[in-house]
Amino acid sequence: MKSSLYKKSEKFVINSFKKGNRPTDVSHAKRTVYWIKQLEPKADEALLIAGLFHDIERAFHGDWKKGSSNAKFLRKHQNMSALETEKFLKNEKVGSDFIKRVKYLIARHEEGGDNDQNILCDADCIAYFEEKALRNAKKHKQEGRSKEMIKKLKYYFSRISSSKARKISKPYLFIRKL
Repeated sequence: MKSSLYKKSEKFVINSFKKGNRPTDVSHAKRTVYWIKQLEPKADEALLIAGLFHDIERAFHGDWKKGSSNAKFLRKHQNMSALETEKFLKNEKVGSDFIKRVKYLIARHEEGGDNDQNILCDADCIAYFEEKALRNAKKHKQEGRSKEMIKKLKYYFSRISSSKARKISKPYLFIRKL
C-alpha cells in the first residue's frame, strides 16, 4: 500500500515531467521504482521516493548535459535532482532526517556507494536499458552512430554492482544487433 507521501511524490514527478514535456522520464521514474522493489523487496519509503525523483532536475532544467558520462556533469545532475527533491519534501513538511536520507540516495544514484545507493543505481540502469536503450539504439543506428551507442550501453552496464541486476541487464548489451 502506498503512503500519502509516496502518492503525492508520484503525482508531483508525473506533473513535473509532463510540464517539462518529458513523458518518457515519467515511465523511467516508475520503472526505476519497480526495479528497486525487485532488487530489494523490503526497500523503505525513502529509497522508493529517491527512485521517483532521481532525475527530476531534467523536468526543470532540460537536457543541459546531453547524457554526458563526464563525472563533473553527473555530479551536477545528481546534486540538482537532490535539491529539487528537497524543495518538494520541505513543502510537504517532511522531517529533516527523511529529507537528508532521500537527498543522500539521489546524490549518488549515478555511481552508487553504499548498499542502498547501489540499489538505486542498479535500478536506474535497468530502467534505462528497458525504457531507453532500444529506442536510442534504433536512433543511433539510423544516424550511423552505432559505435557510440555500444559504448553507452557498456558504460551503463559497468555501473551495475549486483549480480542480480547484471543478469537482468545483460541481454540489453546485445541490442546493437538490431
